[in-house]
Amino acid sequence: MVPYTTLTEDYPRYPDIADISGTAISKSQCIMDVRPYMNSTPYTVYPETPVPKVFNLFRSMGIRHLPVVDHFGQLQGIITRHNLTHENLVERQRELNNMEDLGVFDRTRYY
Repeated sequence: MVPYTTLTEDYPRYPDIADISGTAISKSQCIMDVRPYMNSTPYTVYPETPVPKVFNLFRSMGIRHLPVVDHFGQLQGIITRHNLTHENLVERQRELNNMEDLGVFDRTRYY
């Protein structure tokens, strides 16, 4: 039988998270190049893209997240499949109705 200490002698030792200070890690150690793993030309939508079109992109392309960009290509946000669930859409509609009742939102600007 091999004693536990013999098994753990050569096992890599890492510092405990409580012992790591903010200065112990350089900024270069916190950066990871993800270019090999990313799609450099993802599908994107505009803020005014109709919901049915976004839904069709999710369904037809099998994607789960879509970047929302402005007409300059600047990221404005991310839309997910969860954002298009019935419950979520009903809640957003309720929020817009409340904003409209308070005079903060004018629905006619978007039609």
